[in-house]
Amino acid sequence: MKNKIYFLLIFSLIVVQGKAQEKLSLRESRALALEYNQKIKIADEMISESKSTMRFAYTHFLPNLSASGSYNYYHDITDLSLPGSFLPTANSLADAEAGNYSGLSDVYFPGFNLEMGNVDYFSANLTLTQPIYMGGKIRTSYEMSKIGSEISVFNKQLQSSDVLMETDQAYWNLVSINEKRILTGKYVKMLSALVQDLQNAFDLEITTKNELLKAQVQLNQAKLNLFRVENLTVLSKMSLCQVIGKDLSAEIIATDTAIVVNQSSIDADYKQKALQQRPELLMLSKQVEISQKQVKNTQADYLPQLGVGASYSYTSKIEELIGSSKILAVQAKLSVPVFHWQERKHKVASARYRSKQKELEMARTRDLVSLQVQQSYFTLQEAFQQIELAKIAMEQANENVALTKNSYYEGLANTTELLDAQAFWQRAHSELIDSKINYKLREVSFLKAIGELKI
Repeated sequence: MKNKIYFLLIFSLIVVQGKAQEKLSLRESRALALEYNQKIKIADEMISESKSTMRFAYTHFLPNLSASGSYNYYHDITDLSLPGSFLPTANSLADAEAGNYSGLSDVYFPGFNLEMGNVDYFSANLTLTQPIYMGGKIRTSYEMSKIGSEISVFNKQLQSSDVLMETDQAYWNLVSINEKRILTGKYVKMLSALVQDLQNAFDLEITTKNELLKAQVQLNQAKLNLFRVENLTVLSKMSLCQVIGKDLSAEIIATDTAIVVNQSSIDADYKQKALQQRPELLMLSKQVEISQKQVKNTQADYLPQLGVGASYSYTSKIEELIGSSKILAVQAKLSVPVFHWQERKHKVASARYRSKQKELEMARTRDLVSLQVQQSYFTLQEAFQQIELAKIAMEQANENVALTKNSYYEGLANTTELLDAQAFWQRAHSELIDSKINYKLREVSFLKAIGELKI
């Protein structure tokens, strides 16, 4: 019964561990990173914002209808009264106009007494306006908003390339650490076998204690390195999980472990491609367009502006004082700037200078991108050559350790020479791993430099 329980527990642990592990290819890791990364989400929000801004700018072409209304209530107003009297008279119209009255007439004004009390009334107004010509300001503002929408798309491309670059670095770092862990494990087994042989030889008094100690010291160092590499494996998994949005404790297994390196054919016009495809340059070119539109937008402030409109208002009756009223009006407004102490000249000149600054920044960035692309190309070629040299060094290390091992067991080489050969073997294999990973990263950097780093 106990055996069955132990079996079930072990089986359950295996199943749980299997479920906890997740295999991911580089492509899948990239997709997860793009889906999770906050930079990409912010870029998406910026695209939505720019589209809304563009729609808002378009509304200025359309008529604007507004309505307003009010209600007024006055509590307990003092009554109005005027006593009766005979009206004054004058000798002539001229005296009346001059205010010269000679006496009172026989015309009697009876006066009045008006009780006010509480008074309330309401009014409503409806206004329709339509811009006809605003100096081109509405059109340039709309065109600027469209360019801003395009910039937000290029910004997402830029953020995506940064995220893909970060993901590739984390992924290939995990692959590199895994390969080095396997290599270090082989090196530990190799040294363990040598230590065992030396222990047997020492027991038979064929070799000295000093020779055995040399191998044991080397083995202990290799075990320490294996411990360090295992810790680095955990950290590299956590780093990849952080990039792709997984829980840091998730057990990630990289499936693209075969580091296949092929010298990719690069088109001769790769620098021209970079100048046409790099998101940074595309964004800057659009910013130059906006600065040019801004000049026109500034000029529009000092051009004639024409708009038309119509309004209808209604006011209710106010007790016995005023009857209800209805007013329909049509308006046209023309504004023509006349003199502003050369304000227009200076403001437009300032806008032109800002536009020129953007153009110069664009030219400078193009030069920097060209330099970066060329450096990235050379670095990629050097990385490939490094692999070729590392392969030769590895073949030599394999041959050297085999020959030294044969010489050692034939008594023609000492323990130090064999340990050195094995250490060189381990270092040569490690450098080959590094060179392959370095090529993968340089390849990604080159694709990013020419604007072709995409999922």
